[in-house]
Amino acid sequence: MTITSKFVSALTAAGLLAGLFVGLNAQVANAAVAQVGATVETAPVHGTGDAADDAAVWIHPTDPSKSTTIGTDKSTDGHGLVVYDLSGKELFYYPDGRMNNVDVRYNFPLGSSKVGLVGVTNRVRSLDFYKVNESDRSLTKVGSFAPTSNIATPRGFSFYHSPTTGKYFAYVTDVGKVEQWELDGSTGSVTGKLVRSWTVSGPAHTEGLVADDEMNRLYIAQEDIGGIWRFGAEPGDSTTGTKVVSTTENGGDIVQDIKGISIYYGSGGAGYLLAASQGSNRFHAYARDDNRPLGAFAIPTANGIDAVTGMDGIDVTNFGVGGPFPQGFFVTQDTSNDTGKQNFKVVPWQSIAAAYSPALLVDPAYDPRRIGAGSTPTPDPTTPPPGDTVPPETTITSGPAATTTSTSASFAFTSSEANSTFQCSLDSAARVNCTSPQAYTGLSAGSHTFNVWAKDAAGNTDATAATQTWSISAGDTGGGTGTITRGAVSQAVNTATSTTLTIPKPANVAEGTLMVSCVALNGGTVTATGAPAGWTRLAAATSIANPKVYGFYKVATAAEPASYSWTTTSTTSGGGIATYSGAAGLDTAATTAAGAAASSGTVPAVTTTTANAMLVGCMSVNSGSVTLTSPAGMTQAIETGARRFEVADGVQAAAGPGGAKTWTFSAAREWAGWLVAVRPKAP
Repeated sequence: MTITSKFVSALTAAGLLAGLFVGLNAQVANAAVAQVGATVETAPVHGTGDAADDAAVWIHPTDPSKSTTIGTDKSTDGHGLVVYDLSGKELFYYPDGRMNNVDVRYNFPLGSSKVGLVGVTNRVRSLDFYKVNESDRSLTKVGSFAPTSNIATPRGFSFYHSPTTGKYFAYVTDVGKVEQWELDGSTGSVTGKLVRSWTVSGPAHTEGLVADDEMNRLYIAQEDIGGIWRFGAEPGDSTTGTKVVSTTENGGDIVQDIKGISIYYGSGGAGYLLAASQGSNRFHAYARDDNRPLGAFAIPTANGIDAVTGMDGIDVTNFGVGGPFPQGFFVTQDTSNDTGKQNFKVVPWQSIAAAYSPALLVDPAYDPRRIGAGSTPTPDPTTPPPGDTVPPETTITSGPAATTTSTSASFAFTSSEANSTFQCSLDSAARVNCTSPQAYTGLSAGSHTFNVWAKDAAGNTDATAATQTWSISAGDTGGGTGTITRGAVSQAVNTATSTTLTIPKPANVAEGTLMVSCVALNGGTVTATGAPAGWTRLAAATSIANPKVYGFYKVATAAEPASYSWTTTSTTSGGGIATYSGAAGLDTAATTAAGAAASSGTVPAVTTTTANAMLVGCMSVNSGSVTLTSPAGMTQAIETGARRFEVADGVQAAAGPGGAKTWTFSAAREWAGWLVAVRPKAP
């Protein structure tokens, strides 16, 4: 077998995995943000504007390749549910209401049958329920009821199946209010009984919900300067929760707003809590047991599919469904789909797992279809078809670059048949049992060859290994050594309060030019959707009342507008854009800092991964007259006329930590700032 064409394409951008990072400071400061491209995107939803919201995965009871993704459309013109197959093709569309969040459970007792049940919040004040018709994967509505008046607009939704009582529950939330409803399908229609309600402490906006059906836990995502709360999931459990994840404003690792959350189930309580960070366009993984942070990943443009930004709901399955996803997949809403209307992007789980260091778990053992199965379990997914004699096809999906200086290597691989096992060999050594990803360390310089064979559940082994050969060169070149040059800059100031800051496009912006913007506010905020189209937030130093300073970036297209407008709360503001040629993208996560009145402000160091990276920083002070002096080794690029802030930059010749950067002020003032590194293109 050979490496797939998508992998070959990925190798041509191998620097991305090591070098492009999105986000801002956290307790895991400067940690790499893995870049993992989507391989499938769905057809767009039917509504316009902010329409697509959440997705849930349904696994077919006997043929996993016929599994579906069910997406919501909350718009007033699309308003409904859309069912997609694994290729992203729309199968069914149900324009039944402004559907917000969706979830799936199996073996729900409906009349005399056990069904796959889909539950969804309808913004027109109801919880709606559908059964999945296994024959054609269509949906049939089987019930609807309204939450109490405390839930003004039903948004967040999650099922929970109690392993203690066997009962099914539905959770719904809005503006901090949470209700738990016990579900009953004995009459052939789904009804609910309120068994618990409470209010989450802190910021009011709550939406993301997910229940862990094995650990009896409920997680609630809290937007704004919030976090993720963990509660007991049983109706008799306490309504006092534990905050297990905090946003960066409170010393945590995730940027607000926290949107969708989901559970990756592993054996023996292993697995992950996943969370979408809308403010940084990335996704965070936390250990399922103790919720410790494990790092983040982003979904860039790759494989002919645009990047995921401004995301909302997410879902994940560990279960192999064959085809493009033999080891499960991750699905997310995408706000800025390049074809216009919003849609959903899908990423193979093994690709995400392999992009982490150390690699995340790939564990197909948990079968969600067994939830509630009782004495009539769903068919064993490992039972092979009668008389199966056809071996599987093995494919390597990720590995090292063709030539590298690293003495370590990690390979991810899949089989064309779900629930296959694997054997691996390095440099013609004897085959050993292995799982994806397979990692090697301490390798010598020279040429190496990796082979992997898949074996299906019937015992058929791929006769021809999937193979990759690569070379390790002696010495460490330190990465790309291209040159980044700052070009033209632009700036704007609002001396009167306004909700819009418009900055003109700098001169001579060409396609591929990297633009970096700083926006400084007199105590206001940039709204969650306030960045101009195509701009991605890279930093937000907002921990003090005034000033608050944000960073954004964009790679210029062939046709850029004459100006860019940010939407803010009503405030005075200033902003600027600096342009850079020869830049491949961001090299590190940004660091941020803010402080009380002082004559200087220091932003923590960033650690670059390549030589000749360009450090770019922004510092803002609570004054219209104080003069700022740039840090040593950096040169002023922008300073507003009112001197509210400045952007400075400078090349760091060697890869590695560059030291903290300190701006000095002509008088003591409150301050806030950020620092990021830009990666040069390979020469």
